[in-house]
Amino acid sequence: MTAGEEILDNRPKRKFVCGAVEGFYGRPWTTEQRKILFEWLKKMKMNTYMYAPKDDCKHRAFWRDLYSVEEAENLTSLIEAAKENGVEFVYALSPGLDITFSSAKDVQFLKRKLEQVTSFGCTAFALLFDDIEPGLSETDRSVFQSFGSAQVAVTNEVYQHLGQPQFYFCPTEYCSSRAVPNLLSSDYLNTLGAKLLKDIDILWTGQKVISKKLTIQHLQEVSSVIKRPPVIWDNIHANDYDPRRMFLGPFDGRSPEIIPYLRGLLTNPNCEFEANYMALHTLGQWSTSNNDGLKKDIIADGEHLSPVASDIRLETENDFGANEDLPSRIDKRYQARLALNIALNDWMQEINTNRQPPRVVAPLTITGPPIPIPPVPAPPMDNSATAVCGENMAASFTGNQPVVSQGNLVNSTIPSDSESELSEDPEPMEYVPSAVSTSDGCKDISTVVPAEDAMQVETEMPSVVIDKDCCMTNPENFTREDLGLLVDFFYTPFDHGMTSTQLLQDLHFLKVNAGVVVQGQAKTNLAEATAWMEAADKFLAVVQKVDRMIRLLQMIPNTAVVHEFFSYLWDLQGLIQLCACYVQWLKLGQIKESALPRLSEPSPNSPTWCSKGYKELFHSGDQEPWVFRGGVQGEIQRLLPSDGAHDLFLMRPPEVLLKKMYSYRPYQLSDEASTYNICLRTCDDGMDGTEVFPDYPNLIADRIIGAIVSLSPEYCFVVCDDQGVCGYALASLNAVELRQKTEVSWIPAMYQKYPKPSKEELTPSEEVIMSFHTPQRCTPLSVTQRYPSVIRLDFIPARVEDYSVPKRLLACAVMALKTSGSTGIHVEMNVGDKCMIDHYQRMGFFPIVDIPGAPDDVVYLGRAI
Repeated sequence: MTAGEEILDNRPKRKFVCGAVEGFYGRPWTTEQRKILFEWLKKMKMNTYMYAPKDDCKHRAFWRDLYSVEEAENLTSLIEAAKENGVEFVYALSPGLDITFSSAKDVQFLKRKLEQVTSFGCTAFALLFDDIEPGLSETDRSVFQSFGSAQVAVTNEVYQHLGQPQFYFCPTEYCSSRAVPNLLSSDYLNTLGAKLLKDIDILWTGQKVISKKLTIQHLQEVSSVIKRPPVIWDNIHANDYDPRRMFLGPFDGRSPEIIPYLRGLLTNPNCEFEANYMALHTLGQWSTSNNDGLKKDIIADGEHLSPVASDIRLETENDFGANEDLPSRIDKRYQARLALNIALNDWMQEINTNRQPPRVVAPLTITGPPIPIPPVPAPPMDNSATAVCGENMAASFTGNQPVVSQGNLVNSTIPSDSESELSEDPEPMEYVPSAVSTSDGCKDISTVVPAEDAMQVETEMPSVVIDKDCCMTNPENFTREDLGLLVDFFYTPFDHGMTSTQLLQDLHFLKVNAGVVVQGQAKTNLAEATAWMEAADKFLAVVQKVDRMIRLLQMIPNTAVVHEFFSYLWDLQGLIQLCACYVQWLKLGQIKESALPRLSEPSPNSPTWCSKGYKELFHSGDQEPWVFRGGVQGEIQRLLPSDGAHDLFLMRPPEVLLKKMYSYRPYQLSDEASTYNICLRTCDDGMDGTEVFPDYPNLIADRIIGAIVSLSPEYCFVVCDDQGVCGYALASLNAVELRQKTEVSWIPAMYQKYPKPSKEELTPSEEVIMSFHTPQRCTPLSVTQRYPSVIRLDFIPARVEDYSVPKRLLACAVMALKTSGSTGIHVEMNVGDKCMIDHYQRMGFFPIVDIPGAPDDVVYLGRAI
């Protein structure tokens, strides 16, 4: 019998602690949300809630401060609501940022604070020492032998002062990967095991901050060090480290056979309250699946599997596509996919519940000093897969986005956004961002978003206008199948759903094999071209299905879900629409043959979902999931030809629910009238020029965009709203060739269409006409050498409510140009077009200076792609 088993056998019998810990970074849940949570926990047969939001000022940053009368009343009502639902309310305090352990005054502050919460009716407490510097101050070093002994001394004293209530302790080394030098040899953890009073439960996250699996062997090792079974603080559904991911998949990677080796398990889930129904529901099923405390898997024929066999089952369970495909010799007590199906049925009831979103206020911007991306340790693997690991991998996954530090790596996870929000009501406690740490410990990274992308927060949910290009002619109800598709795209940290995984594989296939439909080759490879076209149509059908699901979700009665999911779905929808546009463009077979070899050549510095070794590393759990940033959206982005254009994909979601939807597609000949009209309505520095050219409505478009759409439509794209085309990005792969074609065919045609004016005083229309009859100005060679492609992007501002539309429209053109080998694009503007110049600069263009012989009235702007 191992030491861990001896501990298990001798421990007093008590309830298995199971429930949720609100321990993430970001805006804390509201009082009403917590009360709903208590009802969920009761329904799902769980018994514990821990209050520990990192960004509640009186929990962490200002832990010494007592609660006001209003806050006390609010907290008291929460504790009473928890008791009414049979849920134990655990109040946690995080004093580690600035506590002096040897200070009697600070210890007294701790006692006073927890005594106040005791007066509210709370009977369970926790002290959390995660995410702090693992060293003692000079004052503390004169009193305590070690960091661990200081924490133990204070915790034991507070615990005894409170009368030895239910008590939890979170160590600074809270997982194996943070234990120094390792789990078994950690002086810190061994000190806790030897000196922390035995009835104080120790929180633990597993082998990593976010552990893919929890095994009996690991739990036995932990128990042997800390001298008691741990309470797992489970981050499997936490999402505060990645602003593009939430996790709606089932509780997985933990066999119910580990239950006897634990004192409890608390899930630290998604920041978005409404996103946690699946995580909690499936956890509830798991927690009640081994009430008898058996330590071996029970299988259908009555035999027993060893712990090792159970761990193998955990590793292979997700490889099967349906419940009926699972092997028969497995633990029948809990199966993640079966639990998921049961939870989906119940979640539909919540989806159809009328629930309004909580009040929100405008965010407060908080930034920290930029830090380098930490290198990622890689497991042993063959040389062909090493490109997927280490520093290059981490850098390539984050793209070109700047990064900021927002605190040490956390027991939950990491702050996911550079902006925090202040709560308007006095709910326990006022919400403030956590202090910025300058420690050299491992940190997570967050996207910094341009300030101009911020929008005001709305107070009511607007109605949703359906895009006429969507396949829905009659509104439909959001179904269970739609809900399953939603979960599929936001599954778990180490797995994507089957549909989203297939979408990624199909996108890769269509991109690398696009050469079979190139004009001139399709007839030679008819069978391959036909198969490719069928795959493309299948891909587009899935995109349409996802788009439909997102649109229908915005019509559900539970508007709280709509609000909390909006940013994620906005991001996903925009990306899959870009994918659809890119595939539609590939179907046209207009890629330059010289560019085809690049499509099938993987970039060693930019591994994608289909790079060798990538999926295996992603699924393995050997890396923390924040290495693979962005979820399905990030994988899509890395598969698209987007290197050098990450700013067109990574944007802050709007803070309001938008009324309009937009779709993108390649330009068609039938779009000429619409694009000409847009050009006219935006030609006057972005404003309507209809009154400037009353006699010649097509004149300015003939001058600005006519040559591109007539001579080089292959790289032209439009965006549509519910009324039709509302913007365009018209590009030509080779600006020099376009100029030559213009002089040969387009300008002579304009001679005939617009005769040369004969009078001296010219109207604005006649001045434009005269430009056709004068020598054409050539773009300087210094511009076209660095930025060989040319583009023009315009849209009708009154019809574009989503500020991402111009960038996504530009991304459509960039992907096509980049696929055909372009390395840069430029635009030519009149020096007086201040607004348009500013508009292009916001999309990543920069003025090109020091151009020899450049005219004074023209500004050239360029950007690399």
